[in-house]
Amino acid sequence: MKAIVVDKDYGSVKPKELDVVEKAYAQAGITLDRMHLTTEDEIIASCADAQILLGTGNPPITARVIESLPSLKFVQRFGVGVNSIDLDAAADHGVVVLFLPGFCAKELADLAFAMIMGLIRNTAYYDREIRAGKWPKCEYLLPPDIRNMTLGLFGFGAAGSNLCKIVHGGFGCRVLACDPYAGNAVKEAHPEVEFTDFDTLLTQSDIISLHAALTSETHHLFNKDAFRKMKNTAMIINTSRGPLIDQKDLAWALENGEILYAGLDTVEIEPIDPADPLLKMDNVILSPHSGSYGEGAKKTQIEMVCALIPDAVTKGIVPTRCIANRKVMESVRDYQFT
Repeated sequence: MKAIVVDKDYGSVKPKELDVVEKAYAQAGITLDRMHLTTEDEIIASCADAQILLGTGNPPITARVIESLPSLKFVQRFGVGVNSIDLDAAADHGVVVLFLPGFCAKELADLAFAMIMGLIRNTAYYDREIRAGKWPKCEYLLPPDIRNMTLGLFGFGAAGSNLCKIVHGGFGCRVLACDPYAGNAVKEAHPEVEFTDFDTLLTQSDIISLHAALTSETHHLFNKDAFRKMKNTAMIINTSRGPLIDQKDLAWALENGEILYAGLDTVEIEPIDPADPLLKMDNVILSPHSGSYGEGAKKTQIEMVCALIPDAVTKGIVPTRCIANRKVMESVRDYQFT
């Protein structure tokens, strides 16, 4: 079988890590090529004979791409997000899409908390001012006490629940969560969390941290209407997907005092536009989509990628929890789904 990494230069997976994957694939009888293809046409032209595509970032594996690659059997993401892959088209064509659920949940929670405390305590602002030769002692925004703040979690999966442990467990904060997919078992396991609707999350939270997938329902859900409902002292943190927030509306909300702070690991278009007004705001912390970057997450990431498709090919076993398009299980009979 032939596999191709279609976006080797995305930046989240290093060449030495791809070397490890290449060796694991070779042991399973799979050759691995590395390319950097940014468009549908490039992927179609270069991957016609590939059975496996690997995406280190968010390559456009659209319906057109899938329909144009009749040999394709697997798509493997090196992360959690699959918003650039047409899951329905993949299922319709018998293509199994694999992802890595929860591999960096702790790291995302850690980064979200670092941004929360960095904004509360003005750390980025003070650092910039001191490096510029100033000494703004006890200036800028008066830090609130996190112990008196309410954390609102939009999405209560692995990352959101880990952030809850940090903030509620460490500081005793009230925690709200809005997640229509959280079942009774999850709710019963977290009696410290008040599961609520979206409007309540907006109006009662001092901090809103986003931990949800990007879908047609969540795209630009945080817009002017949402920001108007939030407290004018509120903070928004995004370590999930940039387009959950309408970035222009976020700049408007910050400029007009609708909310007070923002911490973003992801933005709508990466890298961020050098002219984006967020870059000039001291009450904003930015990170280059590196929330998954951590020793533990990296080890888990590479181990999972080295195992998932090689095990499918050599043992016929695919773990259900790592299938992003579970509809495909209805038609694909070549593998045992565990």
